[in-house]
Amino acid sequence: MRKTQSLANQKARLQYVMRMMDSEPSFESKEGRSYIQTLVKLVLIEMQIEALDKKEAAHE
Repeated sequence: MRKTQSLANQKARLQYVMRMMDSEPSFESKEGRSYIQTLVKLVLIEMQIEALDKKEAAHE
């Protein structure tokens, strides 16, 4: 449960950062690469949360 909360906090921070970034940056720019890296981190965190939720549901 604590891991899920930590991941949810990270997800919220990354979503905030994504809102502050340009949603259509040039992927050849530094900002574009930062946007992609942030998006990848966000997706990975969402996948981890889903995996933990499935694992908890299987134990119930």
